[in-house]
Amino acid sequence: MQKTLTRFLLLTLVLSLGFGQLLRFEYLGLPLYLHDLLILLLLLINLPILPPLIKHFFHVLRLFLSGLALGWLLALVLFPLSSLFIPLLYSLRLLSYLTLYFLVKDEKIHLSPIYFFISGGVTLLIGLGQYFLLPDMRIFQYLGWDDHLFRLTLPHFDPTFTGVMLVLALLSSNSLYSTNIFRLTSIVYIIGILLTYSRSVWLSLALTAAAFIRNKKILLVSGILLLSSIFLLPKKFGEGTNLLRTYSLTSRWQTDLAYAQKAGWTLLLGQGLNTFTPITSPSSYPLHPSGPNNSYLYLLLTTGILGLLGWGKFMFSLYRTSSLKPMWLFFFVASLFNNVMFYPFALLWVLLVSATAPSEA
Repeated sequence: MQKTLTRFLLLTLVLSLGFGQLLRFEYLGLPLYLHDLLILLLLLINLPILPPLIKHFFHVLRLFLSGLALGWLLALVLFPLSSLFIPLLYSLRLLSYLTLYFLVKDEKIHLSPIYFFISGGVTLLIGLGQYFLLPDMRIFQYLGWDDHLFRLTLPHFDPTFTGVMLVLALLSSNSLYSTNIFRLTSIVYIIGILLTYSRSVWLSLALTAAAFIRNKKILLVSGILLLSSIFLLPKKFGEGTNLLRTYSLTSRWQTDLAYAQKAGWTLLLGQGLNTFTPITSPSSYPLHPSGPNNSYLYLLLTTGILGLLGWGKFMFSLYRTSSLKPMWLFFFVASLFNNVMFYPFALLWVLLVSATAPSEA
């Protein structure tokens, strides 16, 4: 009964990720997601078997956890205690994701990649529906989302993160590659990814393809088709569809550099997860993000050198034993441009795929 319920909740969890930020709600001013509630329920149901698993958890992640703890000790010195409650919840959420990974892995619960493919299909359908029926997303700016125009933005209210999730869904289904339905659907996936106009997603996908496509002719043809498709994309009003825009590139670089310079000596130890304040004038909108865009810089600034090395060691171990290496490489490369590695949906996705898919080891 316990395993049956666990499997059902896992399937529900995977499918819920396809709806992105649309399943977000607030309780007492705190943002909550359906997938977080499902994870809490999963951990509570399996509470009796968690103690030995926690021991394994601490053994594998001891270096990262040391960096996380040191960062939090420094945060207690740098910030008022009252301001650390919300950041603490984010840290607990990260630890719950990792605990779920070890739970599913140790229990050897395997899920068919078709469920991840369906979840990605939900994201794709919502995104295409929004692009054609509601191309002007500026109406949601008052809720805290950025003002995107003529770009595939939903269900994550951000073209880049929606594009990241579409690519992850596409690369998580290697066992379906030879089926006709996958080939047809993958074309629609590519169209959706292109309509995000997210150059960092395109570049990450192109570098991943270049690393894994061994046939040079196929790689050349794929490159030509991709470039041709990009130049054929509709050019509409607004900076979002301007492929030569430079503001987003320079602003990200300047923001990350400013965070690094501001950190000073705390760069060695970190200052605690999610304890950043905006470098520039804070937005009046509550969802406006603060913190570095580069995931590795974010990790260094929050957990220090120990955290960065420990997390890198853990991530590489997952990549090394994975049968889905292209998915992981894309995840690593995309994290250079945006904080993809700690975007809850993306991190949870790769952990669930790795935990439920057969490994190469």
